[in-house]
Amino acid sequence: MKPASDLLWRLIRNMNKSEKLFFMRNFVACRKPGSQLYIRLFKAISRQKKYDESAILKKFCPSLNKKNISFQKNYLLKQITEALSLYDRQNENNEKIYQQVQLIRILRKKGLIQEANEIWKKAIADARRTESFAMLNLLKTEFEKILLLSDPFLKLDELYSMFHQNLLSYNDYAELFTLRDIYTEAVFLRRRSHYVEDELIRNRIEQLLQKLDTFDAPGKQNIFWYSHYYHVGKALLLYLSGKNPEALDLLKKQFEIWTKNSHYISTHGEFLIELLYMINYAGIAEGDFDYVVSAFQHPVCSKLINIHQVANFEAIKYLALNKIYNKTGRYEEVKTLVASLKKNYQNWQPFLNKDLNMTVCLSLGIALFVLDDFNEAFYYIKKGINEFREGIRREHEAIGHLLLMLVAYCMKQPKLFESEYRSAETYFRRQKKSHPFESALAKCLHKTFYMSDWKSKAAEYKKTLELFDRYKDDLVQQRTFQIFNYYGWLQSQIKRINYREYVKQNLKSKTLLQV
Repeated sequence: MKPASDLLWRLIRNMNKSEKLFFMRNFVACRKPGSQLYIRLFKAISRQKKYDESAILKKFCPSLNKKNISFQKNYLLKQITEALSLYDRQNENNEKIYQQVQLIRILRKKGLIQEANEIWKKAIADARRTESFAMLNLLKTEFEKILLLSDPFLKLDELYSMFHQNLLSYNDYAELFTLRDIYTEAVFLRRRSHYVEDELIRNRIEQLLQKLDTFDAPGKQNIFWYSHYYHVGKALLLYLSGKNPEALDLLKKQFEIWTKNSHYISTHGEFLIELLYMINYAGIAEGDFDYVVSAFQHPVCSKLINIHQVANFEAIKYLALNKIYNKTGRYEEVKTLVASLKKNYQNWQPFLNKDLNMTVCLSLGIALFVLDDFNEAFYYIKKGINEFREGIRREHEAIGHLLLMLVAYCMKQPKLFESEYRSAETYFRRQKKSHPFESALAKCLHKTFYMSDWKSKAAEYKKTLELFDRYKDDLVQQRTFQIFNYYGWLQSQIKRINYREYVKQNLKSKTLLQV
């Protein structure tokens, strides 16, 4: 039997207090407030921590039964979606302008041309200020109709002058949409994988970069969206090509532009989150930790208030801080961060896509592993692989298998380790293309797990490190080791010290060399 759909429950669960209050005030009949069955159904569902239709039927029997519950749920869903749509439109710039367009149409049809003109002047100024290009086209069409129908003696010079004040030339307007398409394709490529191994994809990235070189760099146009699509689209393509310094420079420029145009966040916050996501990756890869921290702590980020956006922002911020604290040996701060994440992650999880959920689980697992909490580390890495496997970045499953094998190795449980080793071995064998460092690490761990002689173990560790050195220019190896420093972990085993101690000693040595 097909299980009952929990769509309504998930929608209600994701509504904030203001949205629920708006729904109750505006979409409930006044005659008997709260007495309607669909309202009682709304309240009952909103109290459930997990959707249980049988409990709902039992609670409202005989008013609600298997025959009429679908109708009541669909009616309630229709009312809620209408309420949310109306609620959302209250703060939408485009919606406000569209309402003005509708009013202009009504006044024009009623012959109130002068009144329509006054609203048109205000609306077109708002549309240009907010770069609402679709609304600008509608307003221009309305002006054409006003011009065709108005009396010849009516003075329209001012409106005609405003009509001609374009934000962009028509050529630049076409370029803007081309940039948007390039940006969208770059995001799509990044979402598939941060490691570009396919020759066809590499060629496509190069083609897109060459195409971007034919565009004018932002500055001349002073158009926000031209700037965003150009800077972030190019940065994404450069990052995928392994050119982190150039990518980070572009991301910094666009973040500065966002700080001066924060009014876009209320309606386009997802674009800022994508920018911060890339600042996290490119900035940390480039070692510019101070900038990454300052970006996530910038006051402009506090303007992200939508619950979905806040969850994504906080998750990405956690990823950035966790990497920085681990790379800089600030393990007390790692402990605090881990404790905070374990407390908050359950609330964030429903609002994160599978890719980000998997990334958070792997990141948390790595932090717990470094803190020697192997059982918890194993749990979160396994959770990431089992619950969020579909639709994730291609490299994440490979990373998950390596981490699970490493954690099981440190847990010193033969059955568990053997199981994870076989699972990893099967996974890598099925891949069309594997990398030398992956098979070398797996073989090293499997061989040394059963060794009792430390000198023999150390020899195997060194042998594996030599192979890592031979393939140090491999982009996949470089980015995998940025996620977790397997090279450093093997060195810590050779030195017979805790990995955290190894990181601290290594940082101290680098500091002394700089001095």
